[in-house]
Amino acid sequence: MIQSPPYRFSETENNILSETTVGSAMGDTLRHYWVPAFLSEEIPTPDSPPIRVKLLGDLLVAFRDSSGRVGLLDEFCPHRGASLYFGRNAENGLQCVYHGWKFDTSGNCVENPTCPELIGNTDVAQRAYPTHEEGGLVWAYLGNDNHPPPLPDLGWRLAGDSSRYVSKRLQPCHWLQALEVDIDSTHVAYLHREELLAEIDQPLIQVFLDDCEAHFEIAEQPYGLLIGARRDMDENAHYWRVNHWLMPWYTVVPAESMTEVRKVHAWVPVDDTNTLIFGLSWHPDRDLTTEELTSYRAGTGGIYAEKNPNSYVTVRNFGNDYKIDREAQRRGELWTGITGGQEQDDMVTASMGPSFDRTKERLVGTDGGIIATRRALLKSADDAVSGRALTGIEGKDYDATSVSVALPRNVDWISEVRILMEGGTSKVALATGGLDT
Repeated sequence: MIQSPPYRFSETENNILSETTVGSAMGDTLRHYWVPAFLSEEIPTPDSPPIRVKLLGDLLVAFRDSSGRVGLLDEFCPHRGASLYFGRNAENGLQCVYHGWKFDTSGNCVENPTCPELIGNTDVAQRAYPTHEEGGLVWAYLGNDNHPPPLPDLGWRLAGDSSRYVSKRLQPCHWLQALEVDIDSTHVAYLHREELLAEIDQPLIQVFLDDCEAHFEIAEQPYGLLIGARRDMDENAHYWRVNHWLMPWYTVVPAESMTEVRKVHAWVPVDDTNTLIFGLSWHPDRDLTTEELTSYRAGTGGIYAEKNPNSYVTVRNFGNDYKIDREAQRRGELWTGITGGQEQDDMVTASMGPSFDRTKERLVGTDGGIIATRRALLKSADDAVSGRALTGIEGKDYDATSVSVALPRNVDWISEVRILMEGGTSKVALATGGLDT
């Protein structure tokens, strides 16, 4: 992947990747896609209190009207700029308490005590954004044209409500900085080392510990990238750990087996230094069990972290140094001294600072997935400026399955992975399964 490490990104490239606000190249590119915005539980009932929502630096307010419709508006009233977060949500509209101007979910001014003739006037309409609610999650489209593309056909969206689960947490760092932990297969042998050692009897676990210099191969796809990390098993076989980056902010979590609950992260920019992390879990063939749901809600299973009650902030967080246990770290019980796989991931990405300067990095071959993803984003930003079609904009093939498989060295690994992704059986696979991070 990299001919002469270390590889470094330029200042110009870093600046493009860093910015998400309106008017920036990356910010305008991201606004072409549906954005996972907030959970339905945050506005649980008709006429429940509105909430503040910040996405890509935009300050917004969301509410559920008397009929249950979800509205997402610019936060500040077009009259005098008071925040609609303090508005009165009743009778099918959100009413500014300053002078009584009232707006429906489409942003239309439907009541105006101080100037009634402006009711329905487009000049005083509040900017409203299309929303889509499904499975306890609300997506928003922030593009200027108000003509959103199709929603991505994620497997999570195709599953029934009893077969899926969604949660979110807050992470105090740049969204791409947070995302890249999921496409960095080589970190597992160190950051999550105790998990590997606890399952050392599994035949493929020793491969992780023995081969820390995985070779990366990347295949461009209509949805983004298929990322294969190859490790040597013996002179005849390779172990392939395969996941996906789905344009622009989804990652497929590598699976331990093809029959387990499937998992996707969405890494959504709040602004240039904060991220919403949505965890989407589902099973294509059955309901989620009571035990699975209990562990997900407690933040002790799957791709979830333990959160403070009535909060989207984790119990172990940057503010309290993730409650690091130095004695457990010294004894080797916890390599990081921090409990929880997701908390360990959050710790390393937040520890880089709010937005790490990529020009200071020294990237090598094992960073192949990260380099390819950044390059793809930079290309998309250029495509957006040039008016070319964007990768994944049609939302197709997002139901991409992660694969872990041992294969003979002389086979086409992509062909065999595709068979497994489509639910088939590889005739040459030596073993399947890996480690769930």
